[in-house]
Amino acid sequence: MTSILYNRKIKYILILAIFSIVLITNSSYAIVSQTRDFYVNDSANLLSDETEAYIIDMNKTLEEQTGAQIVVVTVQNLEGQSLEEYATELFRDYGIGDKEKNNGVLLLCAYEERQFRIEVGYGLEGTLTDGKTGRIQDEYIIPYLKENNFNDGIRNGFNAVLKEVENEYGITIEGAEEGNVVGTTTRTNVSSNVAPHIIMMVIFILVVIFFSRRGIFFIGGFGGGHLGGRRLIWWRWFLWWRWLFWRRRIIKKFLK
Repeated sequence: MTSILYNRKIKYILILAIFSIVLITNSSYAIVSQTRDFYVNDSANLLSDETEAYIIDMNKTLEEQTGAQIVVVTVQNLEGQSLEEYATELFRDYGIGDKEKNNGVLLLCAYEERQFRIEVGYGLEGTLTDGKTGRIQDEYIIPYLKENNFNDGIRNGFNAVLKEVENEYGITIEGAEEGNVVGTTTRTNVSSNVAPHIIMMVIFILVVIFFSRRGIFFIGGFGGGHLGGRRLIWWRWFLWWRWLFWRRRIIKKFLK
């Protein structure tokens, strides 16, 4: 009898898990639709007509010469989604960049959440790295957005990204503006970046020693100790720490 009840419980759990996976897989985000111009969708009404025309003109020339596209999208809000999820879904739905080269770039501004993100296709990730897109936001975009000057901030950021793409393909687009560095960043200050990580590493080591002395897990080897009958492997803690502090996309939130 116990075995039958146990098997039924397992079946119910499996059915619930499959049902949840189906719901998650079939869920779609309420992202803004493409416009006729494609290269810019100012649904939050943050850009001037002149800036929109400029973005469109620059993109037409850029796409003709390289197949790359730098699409600018502003939204009133993210509909309860995270900035990264929204940007990823929008990038995929729009099909930004050449299909084979995957050399598209998305500049997304969420007005109510006051967040900005630069999403980059695989074909340009070697040029527009996380560090570089972070610096572009810090130095070219965020200072303007802090002053609620969305038009100039987005246009300046677009110019900075455009210049990187031009350099990647060795081209010069006539009429393209130079981006202006208006902010400062500590990303290039190696000592200021390394110090916090060294401190966290020391804290991590102390935590490992603390728990190892209480028999929760052992530092030596890969055997691990016991906790509630379950084996814990110490190196998993290190991988978790590494993921927490190093694996992240650049998501900047500017001040309200």
